[in-house]
Amino acid sequence: MKIGELAERLDTTPRTIRLYEELGVIAPERTPGGTRLYREKDAKRLGVALRLARLGTELGDIERLARVREGCASGADAAASVSTLLGELKEWIDETLNDLNALKLDLETANALIRQCSKCRNKPNRSACPDCPMDRNVESTDLGRLIWDPDCP
Repeated sequence: MKIGELAERLDTTPRTIRLYEELGVIAPERTPGGTRLYREKDAKRLGVALRLARLGTELGDIERLARVREGCASGADAAASVSTLLGELKEWIDETLNDLNALKLDLETANALIRQCSKCRNKPNRSACPDCPMDRNVESTDLGRLIWDPDCP
């Protein structure tokens, strides 16, 4: 398939596809005229790389994963190198999951607080609503701090 077809299929842009080609994630064939032709394996490799990127994996890490075997002299060397990178990726995923779970709990706390304001007719500030539950409990949630700055009037 051509670059536009691949971009549409993977919901990305031709420019992004060329970037991943530069990183060595994919290596399309070319026609005598220079047109890139992508095979199913290119679509699958790029799809994995795009998913990793969307989830926050750095491009350098994706490049290292895609190219790690190139410099290996043996299967044992490749296994050791790949295992190291996969271990680093798993560690990053675990940290990210912990951060996301903490954020989810904080979101639930902030949402429970703001729901208490759902029937309030006062303007959402200290002077109009001095007994506001969100204002009184803003320190219990980081998102609450972002949403409700206690120093605002």
